[in-house]
Amino acid sequence: MNYAFEFNLLTVKKVDASDISAQHNGFLLPRDVVENKLVPNLTYEEREKASLLNVNKRRSWRDSDASSSSARRNYDGLNVSVYVEGGWRLELLLTHNDESGDTVIRGNELELLRRFGNFKEGDNVAIWMVRHLDKRNRYRNKFCFCFVKIDWSLMIAETSEYDLRLAVL
Repeated sequence: MNYAFEFNLLTVKKVDASDISAQHNGFLLPRDVVENKLVPNLTYEEREKASLLNVNKRRSWRDSDASSSSARRNYDGLNVSVYVEGGWRLELLLTHNDESGDTVIRGNELELLRRFGNFKEGDNVAIWMVRHLDKRNRYRNKFCFCFVKIDWSLMIAETSEYDLRLAVL
């Protein structure tokens, strides 16, 4: 049995064309959300694996050299599980690129995330952060994401006239 804890809403993101394109290698997370919400919820070790230790520090072009930049690009990232509708659990990587400043979720199962999440450009997706005890890894707590596609039309259809009046007041 798996146990989950520390559910926190990371953001509601509008899916961009690059997030669902087969030519792009990642699901982009907004920078302000990464800096203000994601990083504070990661341990030092997790930030190190995701290359997020210096995410708030801006680098100048003078500070970089070719060998260190290529090493950053080849860094694997933090192993994360991503859950989508239907209970699908996908194993992906959380990575940050110091040069571009982008933080993405990427990996071999990214296409499955796109397919099973049924994401289309313009969709709103609630991204939750959660930890669970991973029994495959000696019950260590593992950082995970949960992607929930939001269908606003269903929410409005289920809302009664009385609820709408209360919302306006």
